[in-house]
Amino acid sequence: MTDIKNKSNESKNNFRAEALVEDIPDKIIRRLPHYYIQLKNMMQKDIEYVSSEQLAKIMGFSSSLIRRDLSHFGQFGKKSYGYDVNCLYENLQLILGFGYEKTMIILGAGFLGRALANNKSYSERGYVLKGIFDKDPAIIGLEFNDIKVMDVELAPDFISRLEIDVAALAVPAEEAQKTAEMLVRAGIKGIWDFTETPVEVPDDIILIEQNMNDGLCKISCKLAQKKQSSR
Repeated sequence: MTDIKNKSNESKNNFRAEALVEDIPDKIIRRLPHYYIQLKNMMQKDIEYVSSEQLAKIMGFSSSLIRRDLSHFGQFGKKSYGYDVNCLYENLQLILGFGYEKTMIILGAGFLGRALANNKSYSERGYVLKGIFDKDPAIIGLEFNDIKVMDVELAPDFISRLEIDVAALAVPAEEAQKTAEMLVRAGIKGIWDFTETPVEVPDDIILIEQNMNDGLCKISCKLAQKKQSSR
């Protein structure tokens, strides 16, 4: 099997995305990780070209939507061949910002925080986990992914001193707003919020709310539809 990194380097000089990253509509950004994962799988199988129709069958998007999404960044293919998988993969890495280092901490070392700490995909996307924080004396001092949990009281200085970019928020819902405000004061640039409760931050702070129950709600709704239609 061909090494993805080597193949990606071979196409490095073939093309660079034409559109500025800040010009990407949010609706396209939400789909980019899906393209990235499928292209990565194709590179592992040594697939060199893929058509929009083939991507549509795999991903469940329409071929016209895929063509519109990818045309936002330039031309990645050859007529009668389809998209150049290596070139497209390389450019998606650039567009998604995986090529530069982003520092990250986790607030809350309960079951969810520990699962986040043990996520092995951070480095592939350019993230470096620098610290884990909690207020529970029974948890402070434990190690997850070779990182010792620190007292949350130390977080503001840690964020400011190391210029941390992103904080994953995995604290109880009732502490979410207060913790988010502390992160903002400390100079955090982005918050990945798992608390499933609305938090308010200034407009210049990137806030991504990760509602883990959304998927269960969608499955439940579709199961209810199936049950209704089978009557």
